[in-house]
Amino acid sequence: MIWIILCLNLATMAVAFKKRMILYGLLNGLFLFLITGQAIQIQEDLRTERTVYYLHNFISDIGFSSAIWYVLAISCFALLLSLLSPGYRAHSQVRPAVTFQPSALFYVSLISVLLLVSFVLIFVVVGLSEFLHSSRPGYQTGATIFLVLLFVGIIPLLLKVLFRGKVGPGDITCFLLSCIVTAAFSRIHLVLYLTAILLAFFYSSGWSDRPIGLKRASAIFLVGAIGSIAFFGIGALHDAQNFVSGSFSDLATYILKNPEKSILSIDYNYRVGIEGMSGIAGAFSQQYSYPESVHHDFGLSWLLQGSIQWLPGVIKDRTAGLTSFSEDLTWYSGSIVPTGAESFFVSFGLVGCILYPLCVFLLSWQLPIKILTNKTSPLVGVVAYTLFACCIFFVRGNLPTWIAFSFSYVVVILASWPFFWRCFREYPVEPRMPLARGKVLN
Repeated sequence: MIWIILCLNLATMAVAFKKRMILYGLLNGLFLFLITGQAIQIQEDLRTERTVYYLHNFISDIGFSSAIWYVLAISCFALLLSLLSPGYRAHSQVRPAVTFQPSALFYVSLISVLLLVSFVLIFVVVGLSEFLHSSRPGYQTGATIFLVLLFVGIIPLLLKVLFRGKVGPGDITCFLLSCIVTAAFSRIHLVLYLTAILLAFFYSSGWSDRPIGLKRASAIFLVGAIGSIAFFGIGALHDAQNFVSGSFSDLATYILKNPEKSILSIDYNYRVGIEGMSGIAGAFSQQYSYPESVHHDFGLSWLLQGSIQWLPGVIKDRTAGLTSFSEDLTWYSGSIVPTGAESFFVSFGLVGCILYPLCVFLLSWQLPIKILTNKTSPLVGVVAYTLFACCIFFVRGNLPTWIAFSFSYVVVILASWPFFWRCFREYPVEPRMPLARGKVLN
């Protein structure tokens, strides 16, 4: 049955790309990697054992079998929605009325702000020693706020792409500075930045209006492959820091000699690095083992935890009682980072197999079409593409993080927007060619 699920997810991705709904295809690809890929490995383990452990998830054979049916229902419904829904129609976007043309002083000011934020984050909040030697820097109180603030360095390039401006050295410098610092702390935020930029490029550069042939599909695949290599490569370097300290070459040497102890190993990756099918199967296993523990909160725990999570640490400490109450609402706590599919099952039960793919469809299919085919302001455009990229958290998990970061990024955009809106100019109108004397228009 797992191979049927695999084929269903591949078909969903193919339909989404064919209809130019790239975000829906990417999210279903992430679902396939996290859940379907790990399900194959768990099934192999259960051939010889009746129970297995993946991270903190206890999985029984009966729990895994039920989880497979749940995932099959999600895959079927996701494919059905993609088949029945109209996709993006070529040349249906509204031509932008403005263009983004900042001055040199704008870039100098923004780069200075980014350098200051990076300096405070590395040397004050985290500490240089922790930054250089920790495999997971950035867990200190207050670090997340600075990581979100670094997003302002992505906005100039995003605006240039959305409004078809000429990308200059200032845009690239701000983008690279934010990406390099963010990559050292959080790969998932780096993926979020790149997703926002790539989606904007696909729809604003004209790629979405052209047929997706072999050449274009190969280019998309190449970009995805490069992104995946960077994602796993950075993760492998962080993993190596758990076993060895030293220079970049020392870390690389250790990875090459011990690939089984890094994220580059599929077995290691699915056993101790990723929670996908393991979380869903663990929840189903607990339901069978301890049915009296099951109770559904209908999403209330996400809303409470997500509302608390974005708060600064000083204020968050005063909400300890509310945090404990929201955690008590969740009957399954085996997963460290539960996927969206798991969270929907824990909160809604089996109805989650319909609600989860429906929400993914609304966020990554219907909302993008609404934004693409209607005239929007620059502010709405930046917010929309940022929220599109935040959908990664909706699939990968956890849902409180999706709520918290979606809100936090929007707040940062709104707070910094006065710095950007002054740089917009009316889009230059193409001059009309004069008619030759005696020529009459029909």
